[in-house]
Amino acid sequence: MKRRLPVVSESTLPPLYAGWMAELLAGPIAEETEATCSDCAMCDKGAKPASASEFFYDSRTKCCTYVPGLANFLVGRILADDDPAFAKGRASVESRLQARVAVTPLGLGQPPTFALLYDKTVPASFGHSRALRCPHYLEQEGGLCGVWRHRAAVCTTWFCKYVRGAVGQAFWRALHRLLSGVEQSLSRWCVIQLDVGPEALAKLFPMPRQAGTPDMMDWRSLDGIVDPAVYRSLWGRWLGRETEFYEECARLVGSLRWQDVVAIGGPDIQIFARLVLDAHARLAAEEIPERIKIGKLTVIAANQASSCVSGYSGSDPLDLPRALMEVLPHFDGRPTGEALRDIRTAAGIAVDPALVRKLVDFEILVPCDPAPG
Repeated sequence: MKRRLPVVSESTLPPLYAGWMAELLAGPIAEETEATCSDCAMCDKGAKPASASEFFYDSRTKCCTYVPGLANFLVGRILADDDPAFAKGRASVESRLQARVAVTPLGLGQPPTFALLYDKTVPASFGHSRALRCPHYLEQEGGLCGVWRHRAAVCTTWFCKYVRGAVGQAFWRALHRLLSGVEQSLSRWCVIQLDVGPEALAKLFPMPRQAGTPDMMDWRSLDGIVDPAVYRSLWGRWLGRETEFYEECARLVGSLRWQDVVAIGGPDIQIFARLVLDAHARLAAEEIPERIKIGKLTVIAANQASSCVSGYSGSDPLDLPRALMEVLPHFDGRPTGEALRDIRTAAGIAVDPALVRKLVDFEILVPCDPAPG
């Protein structure tokens, strides 16, 4: 049996990606209503579990302590979006273009200093450090994303909580790999279509470094100073026309159907798309495994009435009534129907199959192999 999924909305996927996924998938994508970016589910609203520092983000950063790479065609869509409500987000991109740091025909990359800080401080700093906060974060708007309408794959597919728990997480991770691959292949395709010149191509795609050769960062990179000669060599024939280049990338990509995207991306995109189709089918399925047992759950906090436990993710715990916690050992690998009957007989509790499905989704309970013989 399959649930009826709500129609995909703009909050689930950006318009460009929503159109492509509508062509790929047999049905809509369920919206992740548990992860509310406008009213962050991971910010401290007064509740204080035993390990509060591990499960809450700073309200001044939320999960925006990451600078995503923006593919050239996404940059172009942002620059061409003349909606007055989008003005602040567009201005944040224009500011990056003026600074020229990590600005190439492939798009806007991560500034070197951010990459260095992020690699050395995460995971402890994630969700907390304002030094890592995305330049498109609109603090004056209460912490919204300035480029939300044209955001990158990593921001499109990352959630702190999922309606279907680990099942939802698996789907969005598969979609992240697909859309990230699409961004890489299409940004490179645009560079070829718009002909930046052989010198620029050589600079954009240098020979791989020898194993063990460290990447070096000079003082200019630390101070956000761009070498004019390097910048010129990266932009080749489009130097001085960066905005026009990005908008041309958006025009080229905006005319593509999903079948065109697959043809450009080749076997990698075909593989990733098949994995998304499989994960999407699992996201819609509600079957309960024939045999289940207790997973590797962690009790975060407990009182006389209930326990706060985590299964697949520490940032997405469940509050379970004490009575339910006491009967979980009945799920010991025997047939699930038999376990439910035993719980009803021994404890007088009728456990709803939908609740069992949720416990499996969150890996409080996990499928197990059938008994031998």
